[in-house]
Amino acid sequence: MTETQREELKEYLETILELYTEDEYEEFVEDIVYHYCERKFGSKKEESIKTFYEILEEIS
Repeated sequence: MTETQREELKEYLETILELYTEDEYEEFVEDIVYHYCERKFGSKKEESIKTFYEILEEIS
């Protein structure tokens, strides 16, 4: 994922994470992130989820 794509995902996540608790990340947010990244960037699920947790660490 490019730096521009990561920044776009980070902005998207800031909105999404307000709607869910940490307990719901695996159940709901991972799928939301995966589908968003697949649609916007053509990313695979593994890459999308990995990037999600990397960004989550950055903003936490």
